[in-house]
Amino acid sequence: MRRRIFWRLFLLQAWWNFERMQSLGLTYCLEPWFKRCGLSGRERRSAMARHAGAYFNTQPYMAAFIAGMVCSLEQDIADASARDKEAKVKRLSALKTAAAGALAGIGDALFWGALRPFCAALGLVIGLLLIRRGMSAFGLGIAAVYLVIFNAPSLWVRYEGIVLGYRWGEQLPFKLKQFPVQAWIQRLRLAGAAMAAAVLVYALWDLAGQRLIGITAFAIYALILEKRPQSWTSLYGATCGLGVLAAVGRS
Repeated sequence: MRRRIFWRLFLLQAWWNFERMQSLGLTYCLEPWFKRCGLSGRERRSAMARHAGAYFNTQPYMAAFIAGMVCSLEQDIADASARDKEAKVKRLSALKTAAAGALAGIGDALFWGALRPFCAALGLVIGLLLIRRGMSAFGLGIAAVYLVIFNAPSLWVRYEGIVLGYRWGEQLPFKLKQFPVQAWIQRLRLAGAAMAAAVLVYALWDLAGQRLIGITAFAIYALILEKRPQSWTSLYGATCGLGVLAAVGRS
């Protein structure tokens, strides 16, 4: 069952629409579970219509936690008495909405704002090491390193998040608060910025032969971080731009 939901999560955004965003995709992911809950055809259609008609939008990798939580709470609804069903449905709707917003913020910052730039910088560092050793033919290895390092944790979150969300149920928001996610994000960003700075200095110093410019660029880079914090996107962008200038200068 987990595998079926896992594979369907890759199509979460296939039914994207501006009115309800990912609601149809989530409903498609949950369909195997509704069939397993022992619901009648009418009850299953009602449950699916309930999710398809509700607004839902979150970070696609973190949606696995919500899918697992929904499966757990839908099982409770299926086992509840007729008198308690309505209250449990309202509770599920509120929890799903709250979790979607919270996980969207966490997932965007972790995967898009921290892990992706970190993996790109690490791929560049490994690529420069290969070039220095005379293995420039392995340049495609840079892309391979990036894809493997970035997708490994995202695939793990998608696969294990289903089980954890199901196990934690209503406690999902509280359980996730126990993880030092903000510390992880900060460390990844600092490590990525450090590697990006190292790539810049190496490109200016060693590849382009402009040692004075390399030292100056690194000093300016450090000064900007110390005196006037910038967005990580602008810092990475400036690093890439200076790296391109170094390559042009060498040629």
